[in-house]
Amino acid sequence: MSIQRYLLIVILSVVTLASFSAALQGYKASKEKLNHVFDQEMKSFAIALVHSPIKQSSTNVVLHSIFAYQIWSDNQLTLKSDNAPKSHITASNNGFSDNSFLGKRWRVFVLIEGGVKVIVAQPIKQRFESVEEVLLEAIFPIVYAIPLIGLLVFFAINRSLRPLHFLSNQLTAKSANDLSPIKIKKNSAELAPIELTLNRLLERLSNSFEREKRVSGDAAHELRTPISVLKITAHNIDVAFNNNKIQQHHIDELNNNTIRMAHVIEQVITLNRTTPENFDKSKNVLDLRELLQGIVADNYGEMELAQQVISLEAQPVSVLGDKFSLEILFDNLLKNAIKYSGKATNILISVEETTNDIRVSVEDSGVGITKEHLDKVLLRFYRVKQHSATGSGLGLSIVKNIVELHEGNIELMASKLGGLKVVITLPKLISSSLNS
Repeated sequence: MSIQRYLLIVILSVVTLASFSAALQGYKASKEKLNHVFDQEMKSFAIALVHSPIKQSSTNVVLHSIFAYQIWSDNQLTLKSDNAPKSHITASNNGFSDNSFLGKRWRVFVLIEGGVKVIVAQPIKQRFESVEEVLLEAIFPIVYAIPLIGLLVFFAINRSLRPLHFLSNQLTAKSANDLSPIKIKKNSAELAPIELTLNRLLERLSNSFEREKRVSGDAAHELRTPISVLKITAHNIDVAFNNNKIQQHHIDELNNNTIRMAHVIEQVITLNRTTPENFDKSKNVLDLRELLQGIVADNYGEMELAQQVISLEAQPVSVLGDKFSLEILFDNLLKNAIKYSGKATNILISVEETTNDIRVSVEDSGVGITKEHLDKVLLRFYRVKQHSATGSGLGLSIVKNIVELHEGNIELMASKLGGLKVVITLPKLISSSLNS
């Protein structure tokens, strides 16, 4: 059942039920009110009869009236209506009562004053008929109005649900590949959050699909080179094997190219793990200095082989973030400094706490990067040709992605040491985040 039909049925049912409930209450109230009015009318009529100049007559006088009444004087019937019996209507001596005579049920009032007894009676059926007439007069306009109310409600519901129909039509018309945002004309306050949520979902899906296609395409393109080199290396080894001239450099070349392809695959997997869809929202409070000390310790052996000197200038400071992602971030920055700065260079990692954020700088005394390449190195699979060392071109792209996930900022600039300086700005941990 459609929402429109459901609302129409419910509203009309409620209106009808409320109308008849009101009519029932009106019937009860009208009955009580009319009974009171009729009782007062009977009482007034009896008082008028008592004070009227009535004389006893030898002839039987019969008068027509809507009431049945009798006038008794000294226990003699002096006057009665044509619908009253000759005997006493009631044995009651005063006030109101209900009695039966002449095959009907009557409302009776008795008034005695100065030896004159007046009895006035009215058929109860007549009272019911009067109440029914009043009720019908009141309820007929409501009954006639219900179809008109239904028509007005139908148009009102149809108009109110027009944005919902428009939304439904847009969603129905969308194909599986159509992830464009939806727009609702004459949007209502209730549909605004739905439109916003759906558009955000479509945007996330679109970005996710686009990212997957881009990563897959770029990874396939990047893997093509090491695979081709591996084929050539395998061919050279095969030729050398046939000539019994296999040398150590053949094995080293095969090993280096295998390591490079494994590194590319590892970076692509890492890049996919740090997308917004897979980012762990349950961040923890981390000691940034302790995290950096662990990363330096993990890479110390490689720096020792390259005869490099590293310095860590940091005080204990807490950040709110994902430990796995931050480890990847700073590990990539340190590995880049180790790889591209060259032998016998200096590497400096410093942490500065400001009023609103925390700045982590990783810089070296290597050859650095020219200005024309500073903005491009953050792109996927971009490599600077001026370095002898080769990489996948994914390291700084992963770093930028993780920084954005932590709502931070990344800057590349020339270092005072002579090489490259990478500055990572992260939001400062505030008390409200700590309490949550």
